[in-house]
This record gives sequence, C-alpha cells and structure tokens, in this order.
Amino acid sequence: MTFWGSLAVRTHKADDFFMSSTCSGWNQPEEAVNTSGSPQPSKISYDRQQAVLENIIENRIIPRLLLAHRPVIAPWVPASDATAAMLAGYVDEFAEIVVNRDASAAFAFFEARREQGASIEQLFQDLLAPAARRLGELWDEDINDFLDVTRGVTHLQQIVNEFSGAFRDESRVPTTARRALIMPLPGDQHTFGASLVGEYFRRDGWRVWGGPPRSLDDIVELADGQWFDVIGLSASSLPNPEKVAADIRIIRRASHNKGIRVIIGGRIFNDTPGLAEAVGADATASDGRQAITKAAALIGKRAAAD
Repeated sequence: MTFWGSLAVRTHKADDFFMSSTCSGWNQPEEAVNTSGSPQPSKISYDRQQAVLENIIENRIIPRLLLAHRPVIAPWVPASDATAAMLAGYVDEFAEIVVNRDASAAFAFFEARREQGASIEQLFQDLLAPAARRLGELWDEDINDFLDVTRGVTHLQQIVNEFSGAFRDESRVPTTARRALIMPLPGDQHTFGASLVGEYFRRDGWRVWGGPPRSLDDIVELADGQWFDVIGLSASSLPNPEKVAADIRIIRRASHNKGIRVIIGGRIFNDTPGLAEAVGADATASDGRQAITKAAALIGKRAAAD
C-alpha cells in the first residue's frame, strides 16, 4: 500500500491551482453576453474563483499535521490474512462514503470495522490508505471532481486526527528519543500520505515535526534549527527531478545533523526504481511501516560508521 502521496490526484488536472495562502482575488463572476443576449459568467473569472476555492480547501480546511505527540507504541503486529481481506473488501464502499456522505457516516463506518475486530493499525494501513488511492482513481476516471475528492480526503484526515491518540495507545513502549521531520516537497498538493506516515513514526516512539511547507525555506529553517535523525519527504509527481536533487542538497548542507538521512516517498518512486537515489535521497519507502524500518536501518549504518 502506498501512503506517501497515496492520494493519486494528478497535477495535470490541476494546472490552474492558485498557490497563494490568501483569499484575495475572490470576486463575483464578471458577466459576458452571449449571442442570445443572456448574461453568462466569465470563464476566466470562474476559473479564478475555482482556483482560489481549491487553494482554501487544500491549505485551510485539510488540517496540518500535528507537530509533536507523545511517543508510546509497541512493535507492529501484522494483520491476519482474514482481517486484511475483510478490509480490502470494504475499500470501495468506504471511498464512496467519504466522498458522498458526511463525516459522521465516515466515522461510523470506521468504528464498525473496529467492532469487527480490526485494530486502528490495520485500519490505517489496509482501509484508509487504499481508500485515499481510490479517491485519486475516481478523479482520474472523471467519476468525481476535485471538490468531491477533497471532501473525501478531508474526512480521511479527520479520522486520522481523531484516532491518532488511540493508534499510539494500542500499546506502549519507552520513547526512542529519535526525531523526524516529515513533509511533502514544497508545492506538492497532497499531504495526506505524509500525514499518515508521520503517525506511524509517532507510534514507533519518534518525535515528529511536519506539515505542508510554504517553501523550501521552511524545511531548511527547521533542519538548521534543531537536530533531526531523519528527514522524510514526499512527492505525488516529479516534473523536475534536477530541482528536487538540488533541494535535497540544500537541506543536507543546512541540516544541524551533518549526517542527516533523507527518505523520500511517493508512487513515482515506487514505480521508478533508482529514482530516489538519483535525486540524492538515502532510501525510499512505500508506506509507514517500511519507512520506519528504513529509517532505523539508516541510523544503524550511521552509528556503525561513526
């Protein structure tokens, strides 16, 4: 299952995204007269309003990652085949619920699966992540539009936020005292995957900082200002690999930890072997569980080298 960039919404379908964090430019549609003399909304003005609305939903309504949480978890226990199969059978139904119904229906469906015996760990991994990917497919197939998909992602993020404490409290272990910075690359529209990966790190005892950065400077400032063992980055697409490679070099130079390890994730990296290494990352991971394993291995290699 792919968490990093798990919402497979395509940037080619959102080329008109308005990236400002303000609401300036939100005006009533201008009117143009068609051949019949009836007033028609100006397409340019409509597109402008749609872009601003998309920005408000993406950057204001979808919650930012929680900055730090108490690190209290136990090692992951794999889901039984029966539980995984059960949850797989609910993915399409759950995706339809989060898109077409309100948040209470999504929460009720999630809780019903818990009552069937699925742990929150299993639900995050085997229901929420594939449901997010399904939302992207629905947009790709023109079954649902941007606002439908964004509403669905908002409901998924609300579930993660609501159950993040219980996720970590399913069992407890002492803190590892490790620190991770987990963020999407600047300008990447899709934050849910990074959010879910962050929850896995918190559950493994890490202190996690994150949230959508406004620019590369946000990541650089955090990396320079305090010690992180690992920096996790995510990307839903990679139109300019050279730019990403240059950004990673800048982050490494600025990092307070001069031996910082960088993990990068997203479906593009799963589909293209060697791409993570090509852009200068130390590793890639397909989901939260794998990211933790890779991070621990990288830190172990660093300790051995020291």
